[in-house]
Amino acid sequence: MRSGTSPAMKWPLTMLFNNLFKRKHDTSPEQSVEDIRSQRPRAGEIRRRGLNETLFLSPLPVFTGQVQMGRRNFSQMNDTFLELGGSNVGTVDVAKRLAFGVLLMLCTAFVVPLLISLKFVFFSSSGIERQFFNTLGDITSVFALGSLLSIIPLGGYVYGMLRNVRIAARSYPVRFNRQRREVCYVNDETQRVLIVPWENVVAWVANSQGVSSYGALRDYTFGMGLEDEEQDTVQFLLLAQPSDAHALGMWTAIRNYMEEGEWVDTPSPWIKLLGLTLSEDELKPYEGLHTFDIERRSARFMGGLDSGAVGLTRAERERFGYSKPNRWPLRLWYLRRILTFWKLPYIFAEWSHRKGRPEMPEQVKAWSRPIPPEQWAKPSAALKKANAVMKDAMGKKGMTFVQACKAAGLHR
Repeated sequence: MRSGTSPAMKWPLTMLFNNLFKRKHDTSPEQSVEDIRSQRPRAGEIRRRGLNETLFLSPLPVFTGQVQMGRRNFSQMNDTFLELGGSNVGTVDVAKRLAFGVLLMLCTAFVVPLLISLKFVFFSSSGIERQFFNTLGDITSVFALGSLLSIIPLGGYVYGMLRNVRIAARSYPVRFNRQRREVCYVNDETQRVLIVPWENVVAWVANSQGVSSYGALRDYTFGMGLEDEEQDTVQFLLLAQPSDAHALGMWTAIRNYMEEGEWVDTPSPWIKLLGLTLSEDELKPYEGLHTFDIERRSARFMGGLDSGAVGLTRAERERFGYSKPNRWPLRLWYLRRILTFWKLPYIFAEWSHRKGRPEMPEQVKAWSRPIPPEQWAKPSAALKKANAVMKDAMGKKGMTFVQACKAAGLHR
């Protein structure tokens, strides 16, 4: 059968700017992963090509035994579907870096000349008369002119921020419907809807090695292939990851949601251990103006300012076992916010969220609505059998994922 190809899809997750000044281009599947149609992969299979190695995690989404992670990559999660992509988490940090860069430019242009002028005036050798304002004007003109050069990298940074917002506003997230056990992909350009069975999704972790002047480099990618039988093509989704653990953790999060109904770190286990109750703002899956208040509450919590000891004397605090309140975490928090222009990063994050993404087609909206429990799709018998073998092999016999897949008869 002829193997179809489609553009590799790169998500602007967490607003990273590693693709700054790079135009979106088509990448053939052969450059990223083996032909998954003519050479059908199996879970646990490893394929090597040169310095590239690919571990397939599905089709047949079996138990992985890995720790789930990747909460920042999921924009929405409920009892019906999980969305991969479309989140603006990380936008505040990106805007803070820009604010710090602007602050550094202003300090170079005005603060540094002021300090140098004061030094010349008060610490110059005897007999040398220096006028403060004349000296300040001369030095400021030099430093201000030099600081103008920083507008070039800052302008490129701003371009990258706006470009990622624009890309996010045109990019559809991928939805995983656990009730129907299906995956929905919407083409960004044609708005064509592709819905494939969950158990047919091909997922993999790829790592590639290279050598540069700085030494050996290793790149990790989490990928998925969605077969379009109607057009005889495959839609490839490729997401760069910091490590293979992150890639495996992302797939485990998706797999655990679809198979077990587990939500990805929502709420965080630490929240439960601390006995805290999250507010409505803290449960929002995006960053915005509410993030400012959340961070301030966190700073107060770190200093013990909102504990149950409010109003108690020092002796009473010691008697009941409360630690001494410390205002320095809150003071440092305020100082950092002043240096990054207060709420401006959060305003930008709120704007990027409202700029949003394209509205889902009506077909996807209807597909995403909950259905009665008696109509929920069930796992296949092959998947149930493979999961039982995998859990036994990895839990009781200590096998690795690859060895357990082999024991389950998923690959040779």
